[in-house]
Amino acid sequence: MSMQRFTELAGAWGADPRRWPEAERGVYARFAASAEGARILAEAAALDQALDGLRTRPDDPLRAARIERAARAPQWRRSRIAMASGAWAASAVLGFMLGLWQPGTETDDTELSQMLQGSTVLEDYL
Repeated sequence: MSMQRFTELAGAWGADPRRWPEAERGVYARFAASAEGARILAEAAALDQALDGLRTRPDDPLRAARIERAARAPQWRRSRIAMASGAWAASAVLGFMLGLWQPGTETDDTELSQMLQGSTVLEDYL
C-alpha cells in the first residue's frame, strides 16, 4: 500500500477508523502514525465534522412532485417540438406533391400553344 491509497481511503471513509472497511483498517494503522498520515487524517476530520454538522430537511411530498414534474417537462417539450416539425415537413411535402400532380386541362394547353405561336394576343388574356 502507498500513501496515495491511504489518501484515497481517508477521503472516502473519513478520519474515524470505525467507518473504514475491515479489510482496510490495517492500512489505517500503518500510515496514521506518520506525519503525513496525521495531516491527511486532520483534513479528513475537518471534512467529517463539516458533513456531520449538516442537517437535512424532512421529506416534502410537494417538493418531490415539483422535482419530478421538472424532470419530465423537457421531454414533453422535445416531443412536442418534434411532432410540430414532423407535421410541418409532411404538409410541405404534401403541398409540393399536389402542386406537381395537378392535372392540366386541354384548353390550357391549347391556349398556351396559341400564345407561344403568336396566333393570339397576350392582351386578350389580361
